[in-house]
Parts: sequence; C-alpha cells; structure tokens
Amino acid sequence: MVPNDKTIVDVLSLDDFHSTLDARLSEAQSVLDSLNGSLNGVAPKLGDLPDAEYVADRYSTLHEQHIDRVLRLVQAVATAQMAIATIAGNYVTTEERLTANAADIGMLLGGVSGVLIGEQADGR
Repeated sequence: MVPNDKTIVDVLSLDDFHSTLDARLSEAQSVLDSLNGSLNGVAPKLGDLPDAEYVADRYSTLHEQHIDRVLRLVQAVATAQMAIATIAGNYVTTEERLTANAADIGMLLGGVSGVLIGEQADGR
C-alpha cells in the first residue's frame, strides 16, 4: 500500500448495500422457514423396496445439508450486515465530527478572518 493512498467511503452506497443485504437475509430466512416448515425432512413414501429406502435416506441427508447451508448463509449475511452498519456508523460519526470541528475552528477564527483573506494588520 502506498503511503498516500486514500480510502473513500460512499455512505449512500453502504446504505444501498445494507438494504440489499436486508432483502437477501429475508430471502434466506424464507428458504429456511420452508425447509423447516412444510418440507420438514419428510421423505416421500416410495414403498419398501431397497431403492425406495435408499432414496428416502438420501432425501433426509440432502434436507439436513440444505438446512446447514442456509443457516450458514443467514449467519454470513447477518454478519455482513452488522459489519456494514458499523462501518457506515463510524464513517458518519467521523464525518460529523470533522464537520463540527471545522465549524468550531471557523467560529474561533472569525476574528482573524481579515488575515485569512490577505488583509494586512495595518489596514492595507
């Protein structure tokens, strides 16, 4: 990294990404609800043949794997959402602090504004 590199954070883009993550989290939660609800691992009734038992076992295994994957997805999206919220919050707080500091400095230097715009102390 070059010492003069600057990081620019666009708070509006972070807010948009946070909204996108809200939608993805809602979708993932909906999939999880479906897997745990009406599709609750009940294997289709295919009879007592060995192939039918294999398919029923395979169905249960796949169902459990899908639940695990969707749970990991929900956790990942929720974690990303918290990180984005923290980054945006810190950035906004820093911007507000810098703006407040600039305003405070401006008020403190109000008496010397003539010097700042190039006027001489003796009125020239």
